Amino acid sequence: MENHLAPFMATGQALLGIVAIFFASYLLSNDRKAINWRSAFIGLAMTVAVCLLVLKVPLTRDFFNWLGQGINKLLDYAVEGAAFVVGDELAHGKFIFAVRVGSSIIFISMLSSLFYYFGWLQFIIKKMAYVLMRALGVSAPEAFSTAAAVFVGQVECQVLIRPYVKALSPSELFTSMAAAMATISGSALVAYTALGMPTPWLMAASIMSACGGLTIAKIIWPETNKRVLAGEVEIIDEHKSANAFDALTKGALTGWEIVVNVMVMVMGAIAFIALVNGILAATLHFGGSAVQIQDIFGYAFWPVAWLIGVPPAECMHVGRLMATEFLLNEYVSYGELAKVMQGTGTYTLAPHTQMIATVALCGFANLGSIGINIGGLGAMAPERRGEIARMAFKALIAANLATHLSAAVVGLVS
Repeated sequence: MENHLAPFMATGQALLGIVAIFFASYLLSNDRKAINWRSAFIGLAMTVAVCLLVLKVPLTRDFFNWLGQGINKLLDYAVEGAAFVVGDELAHGKFIFAVRVGSSIIFISMLSSLFYYFGWLQFIIKKMAYVLMRALGVSAPEAFSTAAAVFVGQVECQVLIRPYVKALSPSELFTSMAAAMATISGSALVAYTALGMPTPWLMAASIMSACGGLTIAKIIWPETNKRVLAGEVEIIDEHKSANAFDALTKGALTGWEIVVNVMVMVMGAIAFIALVNGILAATLHFGGSAVQIQDIFGYAFWPVAWLIGVPPAECMHVGRLMATEFLLNEYVSYGELAKVMQGTGTYTLAPHTQMIATVALCGFANLGSIGINIGGLGAMAPERRGEIARMAFKALIAANLATHLSAAVVGLVS
């Protein structure tokens, strides 16, 4: 009987989770009377539509699978470049994070820079921004930065609208921050793919959370000011390449900077977890076992995991992953989840739960992003640095609610 009721229970959990996320956003709202509920429900409908297109509609599902296969093929080419530097044994042998992920980020960064030079990336961003503007009624800067966040980093997407940052309303500034933290960049997507995560799920999750990020942000911080920049904006390119070869070179160097940042963050994060767990092992024991920091925060995220459709027996594991992503970064969480999906982890998760967890973790919604946004946006608009700092944590919460909304939608329709 329980097996027959399980799908209905999961659907009910996810539906309750969607309601809870909207209610939490409402409680956090700066001005509840100013909320545009029509736009909010359109945003939810767009999130559901993207999920259905990827998971249920054969034509678009096959298209996303084809894109995923293409990205995986690109990763094979990236490994060939790594093999020339570190040798075939290291490049093609046992998975080494620095080699496999690092080479992937550098290669994709080169291609992205080339696409940007030819104007192809800007074309896609403009079309996506137009859809967001028309459907959700957001301003051009909000739409452009959010659309760009799906392809570039959370600060780089703001650089594209740098001349407009000083004139953004508080709601627009908050929305740009929240939506950027709710998505992942193209280089991050490739890095997670290199870890072993399914590319179509990651692509769908980032697009879903772009819609969800705008939706949740506009509930929490609705527009109450007259927009200064309601019309079109131009995408700014402050580092125009001289030619295609210059673009490739700049892309490679930018990719290397990203690789260094990723390696430093991951090494520091894992070392810090080991330190805290070592202290806890020496001081706290429960039921004869040492207490770990992941367990403590796993309990805190257990209800969240349940609300996005995870079976109760697996909520603790998913809660630990979500807690690790929030406190440290998604690289560490995806590294653990990838092992589970490949059958080499210390526990197992059902395929449905794996999909939900993949989507829930897909974003830059961690504590480190607060500093990144304050530093990046603060440099673009120094006079608004204090304002940015005050709204940064709330933007982080909005971004987490957006990624959880995407996961709940997956739990609802899958």
